[in-house]
Formats: sequence, structure tokens, C-alpha cells
Amino acid sequence: MRYLFTTIPGSSHMLPLVPLAHAALAAGHEVLVVTSGSALPTAVSAGLHTVAVDDGESARPYEEMARKVTETSIGTDLPDSELIAYFATVFGEVAALMADGLVDTARMWSADAVVYPPPHVAGLLTARALGVPAVLHGLGTRRPTFGPALAHLAPVAQRMGVAELPEAEVELDLSPASLETIHQDSPHEARAEHTLAMRYAPYNGGAQLPGWLLQPGDRPRVAVTLGSLPMIYGDGALLREIIEGTAGLGIELVLTTAGAELSALTSPLPDHVRLVDWIPMRALLATCDAIIHHGGMGTMYVAFDAGVPQLAIPVTGTDSVANAKVLVARGAGLLLDAGRITAATVAEALRHLLETDAFRSANQEVAAEMKTMPAPGAVIGQLTALLGEVA
Repeated sequence: MRYLFTTIPGSSHMLPLVPLAHAALAAGHEVLVVTSGSALPTAVSAGLHTVAVDDGESARPYEEMARKVTETSIGTDLPDSELIAYFATVFGEVAALMADGLVDTARMWSADAVVYPPPHVAGLLTARALGVPAVLHGLGTRRPTFGPALAHLAPVAQRMGVAELPEAEVELDLSPASLETIHQDSPHEARAEHTLAMRYAPYNGGAQLPGWLLQPGDRPRVAVTLGSLPMIYGDGALLREIIEGTAGLGIELVLTTAGAELSALTSPLPDHVRLVDWIPMRALLATCDAIIHHGGMGTMYVAFDAGVPQLAIPVTGTDSVANAKVLVARGAGLLLDAGRITAATVAEALRHLLETDAFRSANQEVAAEMKTMPAPGAVIGQLTALLGEVA
């Protein structure tokens, strides 16, 4: 079987696909990744054969969207319906820019199936253009292929002779049972004909780990991340409040920066702070007692897998707010408004998180659920057999 993996031009959307790609290779299948932007080096560093779908043109709308969300007030100025319409336009534009190169590459390589995540509607179009099965690879809590973006892609589909874009034949569901009962907006309509449950495998890339990371410290250790995009960190003003708010809690704060220039931070930093450019999150969480994060789906699911209590400070205007509401509803963590955060609110929330056993118990319950789900190595066999039936 020749599996073509594709995603939007973002590293965070490539990482969750890597475990299944590795499982496919280990099972003797052929794998090719076709993408753009920061997803390209992520796939290459994972040891996967990778093709650039274009010269980077398709990454620009995605990067501009990230800039607007983090550097402007678009997230608070627009109602949810208009935000969804905006995101649909951007993802539709990205898909339109990727479509020709993606379809041409998939056809030249003779792909037998196309694997893609929900926002990447060009993946579904490619499968339909080639007449091969489409596999919707979940990123966390269940979502269908992004229908509003498909509407923007319709003219490109018509140009390619694709009259309809029905949902993927198979959906890979990474959502454990207790999270599936919590819906961010409305109940997920499982439109795929077949659904396979698959365990979320916390792949964050490789790294040379510092020795101090391998065992717990002499005080509670708390990880901090705002994601993989340096622009989300700004000048570090939010991190400054977190640092000041944790100064009197008797903890060790491990702050990841994604390489951002943090001019708002004092120098030298307080003694309780470790500043690191990047560490694979699952390795970091192995010795942590809690995590403060931006509400990204990948970070949230890595924390669930590690059984670590979570304090979310989501970026307004993204799905991070909806993600954070899921972990709060599950009793696994707390949510703070990034626009109103102060050192005092951070101190109060984190103290409550560390002192309340129920938060750790809820995360450990989700972790136990996740470990009962089939691993990618087991699912690839089921998937290949199923695709043989539906092809």
C-alpha cells in the first residue's frame, strides 16, 4: 500500500501524523509526505520521504492568519460566525494553492490512499481526484473535514472534474471516551462510513535531552509553553506575568520559548526559572507536576497522555478557547483569560491546580483511557485491510 500523507503548512499539524506514518513504514508500506511551510522540515526530521507541494506560496495565507490572530484584535472584534468564515477563507485559499501540486504529485507517485487532518481540505480533494480512499486523521477531539473551507475549494474541484467532495471513507478517531461526551460546539456528526479508534501517540520530534530532565527536581516542576510559533510569544509580556506569579510558590518553572525574542523579560531571570528554546513536550512532562499552555490541541493531548494537570491561557480567536473548555469540563484543569491575566491570577490558579488532587486524578483517568486505545502499529493493519474492502 502506498500511503500519501498531507497537511496544511504548519508543524503542529504534521506532528500528530508522524506515528501512523512510522507505523506504515514499519509494516512494510510506502509513505510519502506532501506539504509546505514548516510542516516540511518537521516531516523530513521525522525521517519521512517528503515533497514540497510548491515554493512556499501556499504557506503565506496560513502564516498571515497566525500573525493576525496573535498580533491584532481580530479574535475579540469578530463574532464566532465571522471568525469561522475567516478561517474557512484562509484554509480554502491554502487548499486552492496546494491543490494542483498535491494532485499531480499523488498521481505521479500512484498513491493508493490519502491521509489528511480535518483542516486540510485539499487532502480530500486529492483523494477524490485520483479516485482513491480518503483517510481523515484526527488531531484530538473529533472534527469532520472542515466543511466551510470545502465550499471555498469548490471551484478548484470543478476545474479538476470533481463534482462532489463527500466525507472520507475512514476516520481515525483519537478521542478517548470521556472526552467524546464533551463537544466544543455541537455534537460531531460521524459522516465517515468507517471509524477506527487510535491512541494519540505523543510524538514531538527528537532532541538531545539535558541531564536534569531525567528525574524530578527537589520542588514541584511546572512546564510553560505557548506553542511552536514564536509570534504567539510576542515580547514575552504574558510570560513575565507567569514568572512573577510563580515566584512565591516554591516551584521550578521550565519555560519554553520557541526561539522568540522576549524583550519584556528581566535579566537575569529569577532563580526558580529555567529558560529553554525547545524540548519535546512529552519528555518534559515526564517529570513535571503541571503545565501552563496556550490551549493547543496537540499540547493538551500530550498533557492528557502524561496525566499532568493543566492551566490553559488560550489565544483568543483560535480553537484554543474551545479546547480549553474541554479540559475544564473534564475536570482536568483551569482556564484563564489571556487578556486579563495578572501575576496574582496566575498564582491563585496554579496554587489551586497543584494543591487539588482531583485535577491530577482526572488527567490520569484520561491517560488510562488513552492507553486502552489501539496504538498506530495495530491500527495500520486494520486500516490497510479496511481500505482494501472500500477501494
